[in-house]
Amino acid sequence: MELENRTATPLNFIVLLALFAASGLILWMRPEVSGLATFGFVLLGWIIGLCLHEFGHATTAAAFGDYSVKARGYLTLDPLVYINGPNSIVLPVLILVLGGIALPGAAVLTRPDLIRHRWQSSLISLAGPVMSLICALISYGAGQVAFAQAAPEVFAQALILLTFFNLMAFVLNLLPVPGFDGFGVITPLLPQPLRDMAERLERIPWISLLAVLAIFFFGFPLIHALMAVVAGTLGLDLSAVSPAFARFRFWS
Repeated sequence: MELENRTATPLNFIVLLALFAASGLILWMRPEVSGLATFGFVLLGWIIGLCLHEFGHATTAAAFGDYSVKARGYLTLDPLVYINGPNSIVLPVLILVLGGIALPGAAVLTRPDLIRHRWQSSLISLAGPVMSLICALISYGAGQVAFAQAAPEVFAQALILLTFFNLMAFVLNLLPVPGFDGFGVITPLLPQPLRDMAERLERIPWISLLAVLAIFFFGFPLIHALMAVVAGTLGLDLSAVSPAFARFRFWS
């Protein structure tokens, strides 16, 4: 496993940042293509946030003694190393594009045997959602600066849409269901019999898929309610999301 990721390079993340910046420049200067430019800008920004989310898991695991994350290339921020089958990055990107749903995605494989304390395992799981929240706050702050400086409205609104998606990723990831980070936060802290049961449950592949489907068909009133609570607590005004989302789905 360590050999297969020796080719990981931060150059791929730098290219991703450059494309994000270029799409933002197009959005700023060419409002006549604001639909396509909003799509590219927000999608690339969300993938950057996804990489930072996984980087949060990896750096926390490394800090607690898991040297394998460095060997696997997770500390390079290379988006390619976070792809672990079609359900990571690929499927979430498709769902974001088609449905506007910021599902958890990507994966960092850690070595639980190298982590000394259970609370450290919980913090490793928590670090990803916290990074998503930080990304949401950064993009929101940038959006507010853009509004204050009379930047093109389509640019400022795209930053608020990016905030919305990162905030959704934060809320969704903290749900205490198998396959989500929230489950990884609480599982290590459970008494041993319950922890064993939870770990067995998490190893059943269709459980996380069932959870995703349940959220998709039934859970969005709850998700939006939780997002409203978080946004209200942090004082985030997300009213600019609707016009930006309409442009994001430029093909509709």
